[in-house]
Amino acid sequence: MTRQRRNTKAKRLRSRKMAKFDGIVGKALLTVEEKENELTLVFADNRFLFVRLQSGKLNSESVPE
Repeated sequence: MTRQRRNTKAKRLRSRKMAKFDGIVGKALLTVEEKENELTLVFADNRFLFVRLQSGKLNSESVPE
C-alpha cells in the first residue's frame, strides 16, 4: 500500500469518528457544567455535549446529534 493511499484511508476513518460532532463545530461555547465523572458543554443554538467517565474511558454524547 502506498503512503498516499494509507493517508487517505486514515483521513476517512477520522472523519467518520468525528461526524457526530458536526453539529457543534464552529458553535460558540457558552457554559461548562462540572459534575462528578461528567462534563456538560453548552454551545450556541442550544446544543449540548455530555462527556462522561465510564469504566475508566471517556464516553461522549451530543444533543441534538
